[in-house]
Amino acid sequence: MPDRAPMARSGFEERFPTRDSVATKALAANVRRIRKEKGWTQDVLAAEIDVEQGFISRIENGRANPTLLVLETLATTLEVRVEQLFEVQAKSRRAKDR
Repeated sequence: MPDRAPMARSGFEERFPTRDSVATKALAANVRRIRKEKGWTQDVLAAEIDVEQGFISRIENGRANPTLLVLETLATTLEVRVEQLFEVQAKSRRAKDR
């Protein structure tokens, strides 16, 4: 089996850098949370909005810069308002922290 090049070597990190903005982090967390609340996989959500699963993964990992059209489609499909995709959620405390 041939050796796979590490992600850094493949150029993935350069092509899809992690974006560190509050908006990107909120979008990533909210899309993941709402998708899971619906019981959907990334594949299901991708099919619903007619994009590749990898694009959903990049959104949920803060590596995508979706267009307004994609954001509107995501919101409609997830049955939320566009602005709800960017709401900063309070982090819940994990059981081990209690």
